Amino acid sequence: MTKLRTALILPLFLLLAHALGAETETVKILGIGNSFTNNAHHYLKDICDSVEGVDIDIGTATIGGCSLERHVRHAKEQEANPETGKEYTYRYNWKVVASKMSLKEILLAQDWDVISIQQVSTQSYKPESFEPYADELIAYIRQYRPEAEIVVHETWSHSVNSPRAKNMIDPDEMYAKLHANYTKLAEENGFRMIPAGTAFQNARATDMWDLQPNDFDPKNSGLTYPEDKDNLPDMSKSLNNDYFWKKTDQGWIVATDGFHANAAGEYLAGLVWFEVLSGRPATEVTFKPETLTDEQAASLRAIAMATVKASGSACGTKAKAAACCGQ
Repeated sequence: MTKLRTALILPLFLLLAHALGAETETVKILGIGNSFTNNAHHYLKDICDSVEGVDIDIGTATIGGCSLERHVRHAKEQEANPETGKEYTYRYNWKVVASKMSLKEILLAQDWDVISIQQVSTQSYKPESFEPYADELIAYIRQYRPEAEIVVHETWSHSVNSPRAKNMIDPDEMYAKLHANYTKLAEENGFRMIPAGTAFQNARATDMWDLQPNDFDPKNSGLTYPEDKDNLPDMSKSLNNDYFWKKTDQGWIVATDGFHANAAGEYLAGLVWFEVLSGRPATEVTFKPETLTDEQAASLRAIAMATVKASGSACGTKAKAAACCGQ
């Protein structure tokens, strides 16, 4: 069977293959980014494997805290000297293949069908941080994988309890700005967008995930380990890794984050990726992380499905939706 490559055909192909009981060809996905890419991909293979007829292999090319500018800088370094630019951790189906590879090497490692790009979260709300770096990264990807579909991975805003909510930017304002930046990037290039950030925002508008800010101070909490191991603030409504115990040279301390996704956030992001890439509703997914209740998992599946449906991403860009889905 000829490998299918376009955004117009991919979701329709998987739908037809499922309906006809045909054997699907594996679709190969590569996410270029940082820890937020890893968050979104943590459960993605498990999610895909739980749905019959969906055959997706997933790679990640990541550097912690990596911006679009840094991706481009390392690409240029490697082009000038093949021994440089080897800064990426390469995972394939969540297994680490190598911890020191160049982006070029990873682009050539598989015959990728879909490749995603994103901005680092601390710059995602700053429009001036996207160009010219996004255009340069797109050109670099096309140099080595001209037939791959490029998609935009919309990242999420931080938790209301993250230090960044007080010291950097309000989460709602952050979402509004990053959403505008990612939308512009996608529309100007005719790319589909994976609206993970929008799914987070939609989830937070529901009672189940409506996390309220608190006045907890991790540095002066008075909590000790292991006596207070289970006495951290309630995070059952959070999609982020707000508080956790961390072992240091001085012993265990309460640490805070609030921008990386926790298991619920990783599951939600993975569900959005699944629905966009497969064209299948997230409500068909049977896998869930052990730490989530059935009710929580069902809520996140419904939110992912509604978010992708509203965005039109599963059918490609709005311009392509008519051809793909008859809209």
